[in-house]
Amino acid sequence: MEPQAAATYARFGLNERQIEILARATPKRDYYCQSRRGNRLFELGLGEIALAFSAASAKSDQAAIERLLAEHGFSSFAHAWLAHRGLPWAADLLPIAQPQQEPVQ
Repeated sequence: MEPQAAATYARFGLNERQIEILARATPKRDYYCQSRRGNRLFELGLGEIALAFSAASAKSDQAAIERLLAEHGFSSFAHAWLAHRGLPWAADLLPIAQPQQEPVQ
């Protein structure tokens, strides 16, 4: 319940009770949805592989993503990223990326 975070949520239109619900939620697991049909806190329950990709929002994650893309390219990024995140077993499940062929003229 940091005042700065509460102020940010208030700017999004959340009331004090909704902010309290979010303050007690588990980061990167619990999410709060507001819709015309109602408001609800729900657990997304992602596994470690999904979290490796979807919860990579820190500045250090973004820097690592840029570095790995530069080193490995798009075709091998997923393998490199999973290994970087400490999931080499998951990286080994991916097919090996084939280098792209130059078009024949």
